Order: sequence, then structure tokens, then C-alpha cells
Amino acid sequence: MIKTFKSRETERIFSRQRSDRIPEEVQRIALRHLRTLDQSVAVQDSWLPMPNGAAGVSLYSVAIDEQWRICFEWREGQIYNVEVLDGHCG
Repeated sequence: MIKTFKSRETERIFSRQRSDRIPEEVQRIALRHLRTLDQSVAVQDSWLPMPNGAAGVSLYSVAIDEQWRICFEWREGQIYNVEVLDGHCG
């Protein structure tokens, strides 16, 4: 379950509000991925682990397309700091 969002724009997409900063097609796909994330109870194989995680925090990303990604933290079965990013997580 998603507990927190790192960006207001990502939270807007999740709430089915339009973002002026993210392309419409990216928003449509991101919403689908965000809904899947919110329903998740375990780390999935389709999520890519990020090498820069802090102690006790696992960072992951999900590709939206070749340019855009959803990045987030996985802690104790919960999802935190979710953000749609243009480029790579970091």
C-alpha cells in the first residue's frame, strides 16, 4: 500500500487529477502502475532495485516508458516516497 508521495504531481495522478507538468500519455500509464503498487503486498519481479538504498530501505523503480519512471521506497511491506520522474531515479 502506498503510504506517502514524494511529489505533489504524482499524488495528483494517483487521485485522478490532471498534472500540467507530466505528459497525458505518461499520466495514463502511471495511474495504472500506481494502482498496482497500491494493491501490492510483496516486492514484485518487475520492479527494478536501485543500488543507492540506505540501510533498511529498499529503493525500486518501475518503467513507464523509455524516458519516465516511477521511483519509490519499500519498507516493511509499505510503499513510501512515490514519485513519477523524467529520467532515472537518484
